[in-house]
Amino acid sequence: MKQTILFLSFLIPLFACSQEVIEPTGVEPKIELGSNFNHNPEIIDFYYFEKAQVDWIRTTPYIFEYIFGEREIASDPGLQNIIIAGEKGYKVAFGFRWDFKKYKLTIPAPDSERELEYFEVVKMILERIGPHIDIFKLGNEPVLETLPDDMKKGADGMIPLVVFTKRLLTKVIDPWFRSHPEISYPDIYVGSIPALFSKSIQAIDATNGLLHLAQDCDKVTGMSIHLHINEIDEIEQAFEYARKIIPEKPFIVPEFSLHRLYKNQLSDVIGSSKKGKDFAKKYSRDPEWKIYQWYTVANSKGVTKEEWKAFFDSRSWYPKHYLKTYFAFYQKYGVRLATYPLLQQSCPKQMIANSQAWFINPIFCQHSILKDENGNYSPNPLCFDDFIELVEIGRAKD
Repeated sequence: MKQTILFLSFLIPLFACSQEVIEPTGVEPKIELGSNFNHNPEIIDFYYFEKAQVDWIRTTPYIFEYIFGEREIASDPGLQNIIIAGEKGYKVAFGFRWDFKKYKLTIPAPDSERELEYFEVVKMILERIGPHIDIFKLGNEPVLETLPDDMKKGADGMIPLVVFTKRLLTKVIDPWFRSHPEISYPDIYVGSIPALFSKSIQAIDATNGLLHLAQDCDKVTGMSIHLHINEIDEIEQAFEYARKIIPEKPFIVPEFSLHRLYKNQLSDVIGSSKKGKDFAKKYSRDPEWKIYQWYTVANSKGVTKEEWKAFFDSRSWYPKHYLKTYFAFYQKYGVRLATYPLLQQSCPKQMIANSQAWFINPIFCQHSILKDENGNYSPNPLCFDDFIELVEIGRAKD
């Protein structure tokens, strides 16, 4: 197994969502940043990937689309993009989204015909892309994608989701790579666990079972955690909980954002403060608009990069340079890799009070921000410069 770098702890002051910035330390070891394409590797755009200057791609395709024949393994463009990425020298963090809950499917019993069918599809996909995988993640957000009963301890003390996850590793992933010694064995991570700061997530049997699997299994490199937050201190709360069970093994963070914060502010009034009124006047927007109404204009017509930045600068709740804050906590708690969205994947043209707000995150906002003078997607002024700076910090050598 590839040697994994362990990270030291650094003391970082806490703060709530404010304008204060927690700066990353300049101390080794450092964390790598990459680009996240979620469940859609077919949208990987190597032109913009190069502009992001990263070395890592993370993706987790929907496994049941292959199992149910909706996608052909041999010709799937998403899998082909992973091959191209590997051939270009990029590193790939890969796994599957097991949507048991969406399809109302229980976890298959060990050695059952259904489990065998699932695992055979995994092997077939590995035959195509296995040589290009550097990190294999044993799930996406399993505690959100599994039926409740399969996340509880049974009469035998076993948790079906945890049993399935371990069998995926020991019956498929580990044997396949060991049978191909010419291929570098990937680092293996359990997870990802979302919202680990939440008491309700902490209370799920499977959450703790998966954390213990990551800690106790010598085939597992570490744990994967997702950090979509409303308040900055939730980052530390999640890591502290995980470190109680996993004291030293490294973490990866394939997804992170301020999405919960953005959603909670959707119904705020643009002109609720002097800065808001000044913004509305400068850009000829109605100060009585709710925030989601301004997002509707941005997503359907596009706004200038200057207006996009000015809007968030006018919000008292918006924490500037949030990527640097995340990065500092990653250094403190031993994160090896974190991946962040490159392009907007979900961008509703008609926003309402309970819409999703993922479109704010990516480092390129090809729908919400007007193209630049050369016809290229505009970088997101909220995060692009900080992202590039942190990529370089993570890549730097002594």
